[in-house]
Order: sequence, then structure tokens, then C-alpha cells
Amino acid sequence: MAYITSHPVVSELILGAIRRLDDEIRFPGTSIIEIKKQRLMAIIKANGFLKDLAVEQAIRTTPRHLFVPDEFIEQAYEDRPLPTKSLQTISQPSVVAKMTELLDVKNNNKILEIGCGSGWQSAILSRLTGAKIYSIERLPEIVEFAKKNHQKAGIQNVEIIQGDGTLGFAEQAPFDRIMITAACKSIPSPLLEQLNGGGILVAPVGDCYFQDMVVIQKTSDGIKEIRHEPGFIFAPLIGKYGF
Repeated sequence: MAYITSHPVVSELILGAIRRLDDEIRFPGTSIIEIKKQRLMAIIKANGFLKDLAVEQAIRTTPRHLFVPDEFIEQAYEDRPLPTKSLQTISQPSVVAKMTELLDVKNNNKILEIGCGSGWQSAILSRLTGAKIYSIERLPEIVEFAKKNHQKAGIQNVEIIQGDGTLGFAEQAPFDRIMITAACKSIPSPLLEQLNGGGILVAPVGDCYFQDMVVIQKTSDGIKEIRHEPGFIFAPLIGKYGF
């Protein structure tokens, strides 16, 4: 599970956006899914969590309903986490937008994701880089679920590997970008070692209940924290260097 504990809702902007989008239902040729998707994007943007146009386009072109179980398709475009498999969840879209922007992906960045979940986050990242993305997931049933979702969505540049994400993926290191999608007590040392010079790592850091979103960069002077934002809740990272 990953969601934001609180955020500044710009109510008038949201209500206005929703009213405009609801009006569009009256016009033929616009699917209900597209209306729901536009409404979700309007809410995320009104809350200030989506400012990068490339990230916005990546999310728009990666249909969330392809990454949730059939019984939750109707709720796919709500701004909340949803259950998937094995007590796991697909993250709240606002959190996905926030983390994707913080990762600051450039074309041809090689990316490592820790925790593939439904595969939606890595699918979005795949729209932002021409390089290979590697995603490590410890649960075999989640690996299969994410792979099937990627097939449905036509995602081809993501490789999902079953294993202990806290160990990283040394065979393909170093990585230009690393995203950890579960709560860390501290950043696992193997991941810091596998981060390329100038590379960026984004992770929720804290205890099992509340975390701060931390952005670090590896510089010639060592590891530098460049951003720190409170107010997130993620499931704990499990593994040798996790909880």
C-alpha cells in the first residue's frame, strides 16, 4: 500500500474540473474510461502533484485499469490504492505521479525499481526512457501478475526478476535511477553502491507506519540528500536490508 496521508486539496479547482469533465459525458465518442481518466488527472493536477508534462503524458498513456484485478476495474481511476494479489496493492495515483516526478528520468536512463507491484509504476517509467528497466520483486505470484499486465499493455523494455530487492541487481549495475516502492528503515547499502555517479534514488524512509519521501543523489563528494517530504504510508520493505 502506498498513499499520501494528507495533501492540500484545492476544492474549487477540483470541483470545477470535475464539473467540466462530467459535462463531456453528454458528447458522443468519449468513453467512460477516458472520462474517468481525465477526471483523475484533473484531481492529481489540482492537488499539485503533477507538473511535469512528460510524466503527465506517461501516466495518461498507461491505462491503470489494465493493472488491477477485474473486480476493481470500476475503481481503477480513483485516486486511492487498490488491492491486487497476495495482500499487495497498486499505489495511489498521486503517489505514483509524485515519485515519478522526483525520479527525474532522462531519456536512456537505466532504471532499477525495487518492488514491481502490479507493474503500473514500471510501465509508466518505460514511457520516459529508451533504456531497459529492471524491477525486483520477492513474491513469485506478484512477478507473474505484473508480467501479464505488461503484456496486456504492450510494455517491452521492462524485465521483472524475482529476488530480494534490498540486494539490488548487481549484474546490471550501475543504474542511473533507482526507485524503492516500499518503506525503508534506511536506504539499503547495496542500492547506494549500485547507483551511478550523478544518479538519483527515490525512497520512502521511516518506520512501518509513516515515512518521508527522500531523494538522494550520488555526487563526487558522496551521497547527498536533495529533497525530503513527509506524509507518506508504504508497506515495509522486506529483505536482508529491510524490515
